[in-house]
Amino acid sequence: MADRTLRSAAVMAAGTVLSRLLGFIRIALLAAAIGTALRGDIFTAANTIPNSLYILLAGGVFNTVLVPQLVRAIKNHSDGGQDFTNRILTLGFVVLAIVTVACVLLAPAIAELYLPKELHDPSRVTEKANMIMFVRLCLPQIFFYGAFVLVGQVLNARRRFGPMMWAPIANNIVACASIVVFLLIYRVGDNPPTYSHGEELLLGLGHTVGIAVQLLVLLPYLKASGHTYRPKFGLRGTGLGHTARLGIWTVLFVAVNQVTLVVVTQLAIAGSASNDPGAKAGLFAYSTAMLIILVPHGIVTVSLATAALPQMSALAADGDTAEVGRLSARSIRQTLAIVVPAAAAMIAFAYPIVTIIAGYGSGKNNLTLMSYTLMTLALGIVPFTVQYFQLRTFYAFEDTRTPFFLQCVIAATNIAAAVIGVRVLLDQTHLRFSGVVLGGAYSLAYLVAVLISRPVLRRRVPRVPGAGIGLPLLAMVIAAVAGAGAARVALWLLSLVIDWSGPLGAVLQLGVAAIVMLPVYAGVSRVLRIHEVNDVVSMVTSKLPIRR
Repeated sequence: MADRTLRSAAVMAAGTVLSRLLGFIRIALLAAAIGTALRGDIFTAANTIPNSLYILLAGGVFNTVLVPQLVRAIKNHSDGGQDFTNRILTLGFVVLAIVTVACVLLAPAIAELYLPKELHDPSRVTEKANMIMFVRLCLPQIFFYGAFVLVGQVLNARRRFGPMMWAPIANNIVACASIVVFLLIYRVGDNPPTYSHGEELLLGLGHTVGIAVQLLVLLPYLKASGHTYRPKFGLRGTGLGHTARLGIWTVLFVAVNQVTLVVVTQLAIAGSASNDPGAKAGLFAYSTAMLIILVPHGIVTVSLATAALPQMSALAADGDTAEVGRLSARSIRQTLAIVVPAAAAMIAFAYPIVTIIAGYGSGKNNLTLMSYTLMTLALGIVPFTVQYFQLRTFYAFEDTRTPFFLQCVIAATNIAAAVIGVRVLLDQTHLRFSGVVLGGAYSLAYLVAVLISRPVLRRRVPRVPGAGIGLPLLAMVIAAVAGAGAARVALWLLSLVIDWSGPLGAVLQLGVAAIVMLPVYAGVSRVLRIHEVNDVVSMVTSKLPIRR
């Protein structure tokens, strides 16, 4: 059983890593094709809206209400959950279809929510029309996103974990293919401010078809898992009403996040939509930097939190709050052992990182501001990681109400800092790097979140020996700064004889940086006796084929 679990985890991890790699290739192709300024922002916003609306209108319900009931039915019902699963899938498909059709009909109004005042100017009528058209072409993704999650959760409940992790690869391949065709048909480098109708159809439908293919890939696996879908209506007596009442706080939590996303999207596009001359960094820069900083989160933080939550929940159920505190703190320290140097590297080597992703074709114009955006967002990785685990500690006590109110504070801080930064400071200075300011607002919001959440959490989990993170975090920061500083010095010395320009030079820079930074980080950590870092180093070196 343990070997099968490890194999499943390895399959899922491999699928996730490959999917993320293809996702960055897609971003690189988009940057080359449409640039990273307003033209890129318009499509980025439109292609983000469907997933946001799915999460807001149905995603929270599916994950907090339907899925837990689905898993229990498969385990406990005499027919293996066949009847119940068909009822759930039918309900989900019908709800998604209704929501999707309604959203497509309301596409102009939905687009208006995300448009800043700058795009309501008469001189921007074409850009506004581009945005509305892209939103209309991308909104059908809502149905395919939701159906993908529903079918994927049925597969997961039947212990078929791989397909849901590997299917997004098909989506990225289709999307990348549509962008390659775009590059072949339309000239790159002219960077026109608006899109032609053909460009709209190719990019919009190409990405929507990618999400549809992602769903279609799962369907053969659903039948192979032993479930045959037949439409069936009716949910009376299923107990979903009680579960829905329990999940209301999580749904509200999601809603607060979406409000923040709308405001941030408006402000990010506002920077690129300005008529002021010069380089700009808006939504494309912000979204790309966000994808970069979430790499260690997706690979490390989510994995450790997923493993720790069941243990913390069991301890909380037994009333062992002291051990909950120790386990939570230990998980945070283990995660930070990797997240802290990752954040330091993103700050120290932001320019070569964004050069690898966006240093092609039309994307070469805003690399400096994109790197600044990555730096400001990277400052928030550490507080975001700590807050992520603190929320999971609340969930271990089956408390979804407190995280909702904490998220309200995070959202209010993020929105206030973003509005002040973009609408006051930038309007006064006429500088258009809203992505940089929004990155700072995000980092500030999660720093505030950690500071207010810890005393609230202390009411449930009292301070106990071995549950501290402050001093280990400080030691990790010292080690990471020493490693990044040594790597920067090495790159400066080598720059006297090596030309680092272009994406290839950026790859070489990151390679040299890793060779210098990682040993220094590990060495300083050993001197400072950072046990979590030393454990990671020991685990890695034990796998190396070195004779002792």
